[in-house]
Amino acid sequence: MVKIIKILLFEDNPGDAGLIEEMVNDSINYSYGLKITETMEEGINLLKNDSYDIILLDLGLPDSDGINTFLNVQKESSETPIIILTGLNDENIGINAVKKGAQDYLTKGMVDPDLLERSIKYSIERKKVQLELQKYRDNLEEQVEKRTIELDNANKRLKIEIEDHKKTEVTLEKYLTELKRSNKELQQFAYVASHDLQEPLRMVSSFTQLLAKKYKGQLDSDADEFIKYAVDGAQRMQMLINDLLAYSRVSSRVEEFQLVDLEKAFNESLQNLKVSIDDNDARITCDSLPTIVADQSQIIQLFQNLIGNAIKFRSNETPEIHIAVEEGEDEWIFRVIDNGIGIDSQHNERIFRVFQRLHERDSYPGTGIGLSICEKIVERHGGDIWVDSKLGNGSTFSFTISKYI
Repeated sequence: MVKIIKILLFEDNPGDAGLIEEMVNDSINYSYGLKITETMEEGINLLKNDSYDIILLDLGLPDSDGINTFLNVQKESSETPIIILTGLNDENIGINAVKKGAQDYLTKGMVDPDLLERSIKYSIERKKVQLELQKYRDNLEEQVEKRTIELDNANKRLKIEIEDHKKTEVTLEKYLTELKRSNKELQQFAYVASHDLQEPLRMVSSFTQLLAKKYKGQLDSDADEFIKYAVDGAQRMQMLINDLLAYSRVSSRVEEFQLVDLEKAFNESLQNLKVSIDDNDARITCDSLPTIVADQSQIIQLFQNLIGNAIKFRSNETPEIHIAVEEGEDEWIFRVIDNGIGIDSQHNERIFRVFQRLHERDSYPGTGIGLSICEKIVERHGGDIWVDSKLGNGSTFSFTISKYI
């Protein structure tokens, strides 16, 4: 079905109106429905009661003249495209009307059917595009306004969160300062306590040993046993204090980080363990070790503690210990692998706590602080330490050392 293009023509000159009517009636391309009005008042009423596809507007009407004619019609039907009909001497008015929103202007006496039809066609299309663009702009403005409100609200919330974060940072900084002070005092206390206990303990140990040497067999069996307990207790207390002192020194007495040849540090740790290695016929191997930035004395102690533990907790087989190394993106990964008695996996975290022992003192000597020292050394070097083990199947102690200390 062919759509009829409805035209409202404002024209008070019967001759001009007749020419327009004849042109649209003779069109072979489109079907037109033409309505003619001679006055502004009548035309406005028609626009109020019906809709049209296009308006042909003569600016010189009995009740309206000039550009105001266009402005009044445009106000009443802003979405309908308007073509201005001007006289030969009124082209400037037509141009002015186009600037204010008319789609086109045609000069009476110079209009032919093709020109009129083309003007009607493109005026309708242009108006349609303009309305779509306006709709898009309005929607865009609405979205921008909505988004602006959302961003404003988000900024307000962010500002509140930043203020809360700043308050939290101040509180955390206060707690951190207090924690550092407390840790420093605890380290100092541990060092001073263990250091100051050394002398009186040495006296107790010395005199109990003198008692045991001088009076052993001269008193009854209970006295000999009591003296033995006293000597043993003093010796164990001496070991505890020495290990506590070593633990406190990991943080209190440190050396500057420097380039450390781990091959040399490893060999020095083996030299310190020579007696234990020889007594147990331990076989110790290692990958090619790198040069890293570290505290050399602490790295030696780290190797010494882990290898010493691997020898101490040996199985019935000859101890075989291998140190493996792997280079990561930001860290070095080391593994101390042994064929010892292994550890029940439920104790994998517990063994790194201070004074934690898994075995009777008579079976395996020590205070249970060696792995705690290892953990503290590794943490000072920006790394982590952990164990993978199964009871009876050996252990693998792994630790990392950061490349960016």
